[in-house]
Amino acid sequence: MTTSRAAAAPAERVRPLELFFDLVFVFTITQVAAVLTAAPTGTGLARTVALLAVTWWMYGGYVWLTNALDLTGTGPRLLLLTGMAAFFVMSLAVPRFFDEGPFGLVLGLAYLLVVVVHTTGFLGTPGRAAIVRLGPLNLLSAGLVVVAGVVAVDARLWVLLGAAALQYAAPHLVGIGGFVVGAGHFVERHGLALIILLGESIIAVGTAASDKGDVPTVVVGSLLALAISAGMWWLYFDREERDSEHLLDAMPPDRRGRGALLSYGYAYLLMIVGVTTAAVGMKKAVTYLTEPLHDFEVWLLPLGLVGYLVGLAAFRRALAPAWPWPRLAAAAAVLLCVPAGLLVGGWLMLVVAALVLALTVLAAGLNVRAAGSV
Repeated sequence: MTTSRAAAAPAERVRPLELFFDLVFVFTITQVAAVLTAAPTGTGLARTVALLAVTWWMYGGYVWLTNALDLTGTGPRLLLLTGMAAFFVMSLAVPRFFDEGPFGLVLGLAYLLVVVVHTTGFLGTPGRAAIVRLGPLNLLSAGLVVVAGVVAVDARLWVLLGAAALQYAAPHLVGIGGFVVGAGHFVERHGLALIILLGESIIAVGTAASDKGDVPTVVVGSLLALAISAGMWWLYFDREERDSEHLLDAMPPDRRGRGALLSYGYAYLLMIVGVTTAAVGMKKAVTYLTEPLHDFEVWLLPLGLVGYLVGLAAFRRALAPAWPWPRLAAAAAVLLCVPAGLLVGGWLMLVVAALVLALTVLAAGLNVRAAGSV
């Protein structure tokens, strides 16, 4: 049975089974968001970032795997479905990972299975030699996630952060030479995950608005949140996705793996953290639409947008020689949401955020037209 392609064709597109897998992955992300919703504090944000980091690492690992895996056969399909089932079990345990009880261990063991399936799948592909180097470190980090699930609750965050640190350092310790990156498939797969996540954020905000019951909150709050999500969508999907495919495909094969890791691994993590945190922040802003926000809740929306915009800037910088400074300026500008929320209320926070994103979209369009006229 053939389980791999001799080379990943840049023009190859995402297959239905991969999209099915992505739906389970995004459900895992929404479960992580529930951790922050239940504890909108600095500690809650740190826990959310740690969970997202280890989750995103292995999601990215499966993108690299399916980039090299032939899914026409029964064996590879069952392998991917097994990994998906492990992700699903993991997602069910996420909201109670930081509570006393067995769910910490359930998450850890499910995550270990995710990593075992990933490593096993790569053994039948052209990336076999590469996974022999990287796989043991992935398995070691998965072991740390298991340990995090059984230690005292107060220590779980630190062990989980250790696992994430090992994962993101691993490619620099052993190298990633030998992995194949087909740009078309790679770019589309990540874009689909992002757009599904943006859609889930709108569903979460709409549910929170509906629970309030009054017309201004349901209509005004939801539309402002939709404008913010649309701004995030526009900044990436208007040109960035298409440009990134061309830039990645133009890289020499020996540099493409590093470019993919820096952009879709590290920078994309910032974007995913940003979308997740901003979604929770929008829910809080809609909940307190006409009254001031307090404590750490007022920081969630601006910090989420900062993460997304800085992630977008780092994403571009990983593939191109210059930083997109307007996005970094926008990341600073969204901090104006904090005084808006503290002094007035959630509606002004949402308005400020929507305006900053709209101006950033406008500036990007003007830059493209100016570049085209030169």
